[in-house]
Amino acid sequence: MRSRRTFLAGLGTVGIAGLAGCSGLPFLGQNQRDRPDFDVPTDAISPIEWPASPFPVAVPDALADTHRERANALLDGVPVDPSVPNRAVATKIQSRRERVAAQLDRVADEPVALDRLSWWRRWRGSAADVAGAYRAATGQNDGATLSDRRRTVRDRLGSFESDHEYRAETVREAVLVHAPLERLISRTRRRAGPDPGYPDDPLADPFRAGDAIKQVEVAAATLNDARRLKDTYLNDRSAVTTQWSALIDATDRLRFAVSETIEPVRRFLDAGPDAFDHNLDLTPAHELFTTAASQARAAENAFHERRDEGSHATAVIEAGETLAAVEALRTAIEGIQDGGYQDEVTRESIEQTARRANDAIDAIRTAEADGLAVRIARPALSWYESISAWIEEGHAGPLRQQGALAWTELYARAVLPAAEFVNERLAKGI
Repeated sequence: MRSRRTFLAGLGTVGIAGLAGCSGLPFLGQNQRDRPDFDVPTDAISPIEWPASPFPVAVPDALADTHRERANALLDGVPVDPSVPNRAVATKIQSRRERVAAQLDRVADEPVALDRLSWWRRWRGSAADVAGAYRAATGQNDGATLSDRRRTVRDRLGSFESDHEYRAETVREAVLVHAPLERLISRTRRRAGPDPGYPDDPLADPFRAGDAIKQVEVAAATLNDARRLKDTYLNDRSAVTTQWSALIDATDRLRFAVSETIEPVRRFLDAGPDAFDHNLDLTPAHELFTTAASQARAAENAFHERRDEGSHATAVIEAGETLAAVEALRTAIEGIQDGGYQDEVTRESIEQTARRANDAIDAIRTAEADGLAVRIARPALSWYESISAWIEEGHAGPLRQQGALAWTELYARAVLPAAEFVNERLAKGI
């Protein structure tokens, strides 16, 4: 159990009571409470400041510019008021064109450079969808052209993968560089697949034609981003060596650490809320536990899946996420067993929980965490912003909001120790 003890030692100063908010909180026992039903103010959750991008080099603006220019060119091929015999089809194409055009006039507000690229690829694909549907609706058959382009993308993907040697200055840097590339490769492969196929009669099914065009357009864009990101990193690093074997060794070692860390909470994952000796219904504890268990299970599964498919850089990150998620679950379990997370939910309690979550996230940024910690922190960052969106859009009730915020805090506080543990395994090979 040395691996797990080493990880837990890094969390020894955190303190269960301080995180769980369980000091002096009473057990509910079998007492039934009403579900809280009130509107949470939209300013209950303060915005977070995202840490710096974990990608080791600056992402060139030219990559986003390429997507914007291509999207605008595709949209320029579709009239503002399309002349299509089927008026219903024309109206739908016009509506979609307006929506895409409005997005292309925006500045992508994604906080991470790689996410901004993803945003532009998505809208480039939407522009291709509109253009493809319009061409099909006006009697033009792009089936043969599409088949040729799909084949070209697949050939280029094969060449890229064969040359993907995972070169980097260190194994840690290999994780930060090549995990995004692995994700882009996977997305290219899915988009360049045979489905959806181009319809035999595109005039009768123009929107299926547009969807097929979109998939291959995004596949080509995604592969191009992967190639240019790799070239950007390697530009001034011609002498760096492959880290492939070191990454495989690292995921082998982390596999044992993940297994040892999750084993003590396995019975809670198997039994669910029934594992506790008191009823958690209609309490933040129920929502917290459900979220924590789901996140731990998903992270563990993702680690094994990425490792089995050979995406070892991504698997290292997934291992760190699993360690942080399991520690959040363990802390939640101990807090709930001590009677925590079971007070009445109020606007004030949600605001207080949000402040603690925000502080925990900010501690990652102000600690000047390395890129690995920032990558491992991603679930907490995404969840926090999702909860903010729930409140703005009226989704999910106060119980769900407070339970999710509590999980966000626990996960965020486990990030730095988890990252330190993974970094030690990468650096020392132990």
